[in-house]
Amino acid sequence: RGVATRAAAGMLAPFAEAIADDPLLGFAVRARDLYRELAPALREETGIDIGLRTDGVLRVTFTEEEVARAKNDVAWQRQAGFPAHWLSPEELQERAPGISPDASGAALAPEDGCLEPEKLHRALLESATAHGATVHRSSRVEELLVEDGRVDGARGRSERYEAGAVVIAAGCWSGQLRGLPRPLSVEPIRGQMVALDWPAGEPSAIVYGSDGYVLERHGRAVGGTTMEHAGFDAKVTPEGVAAILRVVRRIYPALETHGVRRQWAGLRPMTPDGRPLLGRDPTVPNLWYATGHGRNGVLLAGLTGEILAGLYAEESVEHDLLPMDPARFWTL
Repeated sequence: RGVATRAAAGMLAPFAEAIADDPLLGFAVRARDLYRELAPALREETGIDIGLRTDGVLRVTFTEEEVARAKNDVAWQRQAGFPAHWLSPEELQERAPGISPDASGAALAPEDGCLEPEKLHRALLESATAHGATVHRSSRVEELLVEDGRVDGARGRSERYEAGAVVIAAGCWSGQLRGLPRPLSVEPIRGQMVALDWPAGEPSAIVYGSDGYVLERHGRAVGGTTMEHAGFDAKVTPEGVAAILRVVRRIYPALETHGVRRQWAGLRPMTPDGRPLLGRDPTVPNLWYATGHGRNGVLLAGLTGEILAGLYAEESVEHDLLPMDPARFWTL
């Protein structure tokens, strides 16, 4: 029903806002790297190129405080064994000459990148149906059917769906489902985005600033984003668009003369601590959760599916899933 922020941009950028003690950083890096395997597999199976790019993400700095923070981030990332580089103003201009001359350098995450979410969605649907999945589009699921401590399926507006197991993956609407064993801590956070023409002759790039980002895709500059508590209202606002334009035009001054070609908004599924809910319900053994991915929906999507498949098959999982345990907000 709506996507936003890095999901809409398809960012695969675990280091864009990483902190040294983030318990999910390793998980996010593995999720990013999984697309190097998934992209060619989907292309071979479905013929769809999901537009995977792994040519690096820049985090540009303009102030002394931003420089200090970015250099510190490069240091701890390198110390932890991750590739990271600091680019001087001269090196930054060589890589991205259209970036503002006021920039004082940039941190480079050389293995980060992006993909095209719409193509990923289409490829995954084609792959799933080719492997026997049935997709119901006619009725929105509104209620879980739980009896004697097990979920028997779900009910839509006009249909009932029988199931031996159910995965809650309804984004920011996950907590709106009736029949949940207990309240689900997922809320919508609105993100707005814009698209302008990319500056002529400028090399393609993915660039973060302190308050947003801009990337090139098919000749467009895609810029984002806002973080707004607006309920389930996914509309675009003049204030939101203006805030994004300030960010992207500070990074690329040439965009000052470029008008907005497209603007849109969507809703992120956020949890109180910003981490997903991933795993089995603690009291309903055939109910699973894969929701609350916030600003990293596309980044974590492939690995989330792989992990859930493994858990369902009762296989061992190499990742520490405790930080994403669905029960962490509940008193059982």
